[in-house]
Amino acid sequence: MAERAIIRKGDRTSHGGTVAEGLSTSMLLGREIALVGHKVVCPKCKGVFPILPDPGRDHSFMGNDTAVEGMRTACGAVLVASQMVARISEAEGLSGPSSEATPQSDTLCQECLESAARTAATTVARG
Repeated sequence: MAERAIIRKGDRTSHGGTVAEGLSTSMLLGREIALVGHKVVCPKCKGVFPILPDPGRDHSFMGNDTAVEGMRTACGAVLVASQMVARISEAEGLSGPSSEATPQSDTLCQECLESAARTAATTVARG
């Protein structure tokens, strides 16, 4: 399973742009989580462009298509995460490893992230 860092409002792009929107009800480390369709300001292309979906990949978080590192905007800029703590696992096609063969990870699972988002927790304790 590949893991990609979640993008937040204020994160940068490869064009020097900034993610301008985020979901106000979903905070991560003090900043709003960005979703597909949220706007990015691009100084290189001189405009405002939406974050595009990543075909064939599921980055769903609480029912929303969450923006993750490596996704692109409509102008072609690549999203760059400013944090590496919260990541979303994604399947790498049908031939990816089974969950039984997946080693323990230092990242948080989606269930823990969802729980933290629901309760507006600023810290997530691991058991």
